[in-house]
Amino acid sequence: MRFNAFIGLFRPIGPIVIGISLGFTLSLLSVNWVEEPCVPTAVVDEAIRFFHDGNLGARRPNSISTGSDGRENEDFQPRIIPYVPKKISQPRKVSRAKYISTELGIRERLLVGVLTSKSSINTLGVAVNRTISHHLDSVLFFTGARDRKVPHGMFVVAHGDERHIWNMYQTIRYILKHFVSDYDWFYLAQDDTYTQAERLKALVGHLSMDRLLYMGSPQEFAGEERRGRYCYGGFGYLLSRALLLQLQPFLENCRNDIVSARPDEWLGRCIVIHTNTQCVEQHEVGAYFNLACVCERACTRLCVCVSCSM
Repeated sequence: MRFNAFIGLFRPIGPIVIGISLGFTLSLLSVNWVEEPCVPTAVVDEAIRFFHDGNLGARRPNSISTGSDGRENEDFQPRIIPYVPKKISQPRKVSRAKYISTELGIRERLLVGVLTSKSSINTLGVAVNRTISHHLDSVLFFTGARDRKVPHGMFVVAHGDERHIWNMYQTIRYILKHFVSDYDWFYLAQDDTYTQAERLKALVGHLSMDRLLYMGSPQEFAGEERRGRYCYGGFGYLLSRALLLQLQPFLENCRNDIVSARPDEWLGRCIVIHTNTQCVEQHEVGAYFNLACVCERACTRLCVCVSCSM
C-alpha cells in the first residue's frame, strides 16, 4: 500500500529526474572528447619546429624573434632610431619689387631737376628749394662741383666737373640711369628760374605720358641753315619719358659731337637731330598751357604761366 503511494508521488517528477541525469551524463562525455588532441603531442611539436626553422614566420607561443640569427633565448634590447625629417623641396624664390607700384608698373608723375653751381647753390639753390620743394615730391639739384657742405634738406648730385655742357650731359645720363623707369615727366630748369609748382603739376596732369614732347620757350639755332628750335634753359623745359627713352641710344654720340657753347642748345640739337622733335611753346589739351613766359607779360585766360626767368 505504501509502495503504491510512493510510486504515485514519484510518477509526476519522474521524467524531470531522468532528463537531468541524462544531461549531466552527456556533459561529462563532451568534456572528455575536447581535452583529447586530434593528433599526438609529438606530431604537433614537430610541425611547429618545422615551420620555425623554415623561416615561414611561425614561432612558438610566448616566443620573441630577435632577428635573423635565430637566438631566441636572449633578452630583447631596445635601440633608439634617430628621427630624420623628410626633405621637402623648397619653392623657387620669386624676386619681388620693394614697392607694389613698381611691380604693377605704376610711375610717379613728375621729377624736377635744378641745374646749379658751386657759387650759387647756397643762395639761389636754397631759394628755389624753399619755393618748390613743399609743392613737389621729387626735386633734385645737379652741380658740377664736389662740395661736402650740402645745404640742409636738399638732394644734391655732384658730377665733379664745372663745365656746363658736361654737367648737362651727366644730368641727362643720371636721369636715364636712375629715374627714367619711375617717372613720366622730367622738368629741368636753372637755379635762377622762378617756377610755379602748382601750375607745373596741373600741366603734366593733363598730358599723355606716351607723347614725344619737348616743351619750353623755343629758340632758333644760331648760325645754322638747319631749321630747328631748342628750348631756352632760362625758362625751364619739360621732357617726356618717351622722348628720353628714344634719345638714350644716341646720348654718347651727342657727347662726342659738341658744337654748342650753351648746355640748353647742346641738348636741343641732340633731341632735334636724333628724335626729330622740336621745342614747342604750348600744347593744346582743352586749353593752351604755356610753359614759359616773361614775368611782365600777363597770361590770357587760356594760357597758364608756369615759369619765368628772374
